[in-house]
Amino acid sequence: MADREGFALCDSCAERQGDMGGFSPGLGKDCFVCRGLTSRFPEIERSVVRRAKGYQFKTFSIGVIVPKGIQEREDQLRSVLKIRGKEPFKSQLGRGISDFVKGQTKRKVDRLHPDITILVDLDREAILVTAKSIFVYGRYTKPPGVSQRRELCERCRGRGCGECESGFKKGVSVEGILGDRLGKILHSTKAKFTWLGSEDPESTVFPPGRPFIAEVKDPRRRGVPSRITARTGVGAMKVSGLKVLRGKPTAIPSFTFLTRVFIKQEGPIEALPRGLAKTVKNAPIQFRNNKGKTVHKRVYSLKIQRRGQGLVAEIKLDGGLPVKRLVSGGSVSLSLSELFGTPLNCQRFDILRVWESGKFKF
Repeated sequence: MADREGFALCDSCAERQGDMGGFSPGLGKDCFVCRGLTSRFPEIERSVVRRAKGYQFKTFSIGVIVPKGIQEREDQLRSVLKIRGKEPFKSQLGRGISDFVKGQTKRKVDRLHPDITILVDLDREAILVTAKSIFVYGRYTKPPGVSQRRELCERCRGRGCGECESGFKKGVSVEGILGDRLGKILHSTKAKFTWLGSEDPESTVFPPGRPFIAEVKDPRRRGVPSRITARTGVGAMKVSGLKVLRGKPTAIPSFTFLTRVFIKQEGPIEALPRGLAKTVKNAPIQFRNNKGKTVHKRVYSLKIQRRGQGLVAEIKLDGGLPVKRLVSGGSVSLSLSELFGTPLNCQRFDILRVWESGKFKF
């Protein structure tokens, strides 16, 4: 059997082999396995805590990358001496850091779904902290002149250029304003939005507003205010009912909405068709979506009246049914143009109310 005295180990590396006796003392860089790295454990642990305190979190996990050669030397030692050892160097370091962070911050270790993941990369002398995305729900209202989404710059297609600087066309949008506000509140640089329906830039969205979900990536903070108000230059955009969802939704609710539509008629209309509301109510509306798939939706109520040279309609309908095409008949049947027997065009439409049907699934 090989002689243990042929290996100089520090106390920590010797203890990890399962027996303190028999090894030559190896202080600092003389240690065959760690080359003095274990003496830096307290310094590393304090550095990790300092980085972690820059984040709000309830749970965390620790990952460790050790310098090249350490694991190989420990494997060599155990192979030569025919010993199993207690644990690898990497495990000892990770466990020690976890225990220290837990004691200093009073937070819990969660290896499956931690709020933050801390990677201690000793090969590159770096400590990297990544926060789990949070999903924020809310409802927004907006004045006309504010688009829902940011539009990509036509010149650079999102890469960023001297003309746009950001990759997006210059203009006011709910996505741009809300992304900026949530970024400042949550100390994040990126948010991805999911909208329950859409409207035109010239549409007004009335209270209580249109629902949305924002995935806020790598946030340093994890709490949001209940409401936000922002000036747009054309009126106030307001967000209410803000809350952090308990996780990533696997399915979002379907929805219905009430819209006010301003309609222009191309031909003369002597009288409104009789029984129009009854004809439309709960009638199946068929259309092709952007992917070419045939979709069936319903209209639940219709109120329509003359206003000047045009018409104004209030319609309650399923989410996903395109309002403009419902009026004009572009690959939609039944359409108001069909029912009136003359071409109609939607000049603009406002969102009066949105109802969610069901609950989020996680």
